[in-house]
Amino acid sequence: MPSTRLACLTSLTAALLAGAVRADVGATLSLQTDSRDRGLSYSGNRPSAQLGLTWDGDAGGYAGALLTHARFDAEHQGAWLRVYGGRVVALRPGLDGEAGLLWNRFERLSQYDFAEVYAGLLGERWSLRLHHSPNYYGSGQRSVYGEFNLRWPLGPEVAAFGHAGVLRGRGAALPAYVEPLGPTRIDLRAGLSWQLGRGCELQLAWVTASRGGPYTWTDPTRRRAAVLSFNAAL
Repeated sequence: MPSTRLACLTSLTAALLAGAVRADVGATLSLQTDSRDRGLSYSGNRPSAQLGLTWDGDAGGYAGALLTHARFDAEHQGAWLRVYGGRVVALRPGLDGEAGLLWNRFERLSQYDFAEVYAGLLGERWSLRLHHSPNYYGSGQRSVYGEFNLRWPLGPEVAAFGHAGVLRGRGAALPAYVEPLGPTRIDLRAGLSWQLGRGCELQLAWVTASRGGPYTWTDPTRRRAAVLSFNAAL
């Protein structure tokens, strides 16, 4: 039954996106040697694929959905659907403001479902965002996550990128396996990207994360990893 509901939700999301303004709808396929969210592997240090749908409106509104497979450990795994929507507003030349909502749904792991609101600033080569969830990954913790992203062209088809994020939990007591590590986790990501023709990109990144913070699984995966990913527009 959970997988049926998830499939119906995925189909509904795709229909809504396609029914908006078809000329502004896009799809992407991503293949990664290790899929990570805020520094932690959700694919068990294994290769993974992700399908994405996006819609961009004329007035700055946007929406999308991401579908992948989450493997937190051998017993906790299933499809992961992330739906998001927001709006970008021009503040001045070269600087935009942004606000939106994220909703995460896990197949067979509904206790991990959670929502986030976010707001931020977007520059020509950088972005700064702040996220808040009232119940991060079902941990009972309120979370705040701040992130800074930078992308710098090195040539016509090559660019360097970097990311720094800080996650902090507040509220209910931390799980016993997290409490000694504290309520804060820092993650970093840096690497290079290559454009391989129209709509295709290859990325090589180094990802690391500290311990601590409000996460639900014990995370037996590696704290540091080199990740190779390929993204293609469909």
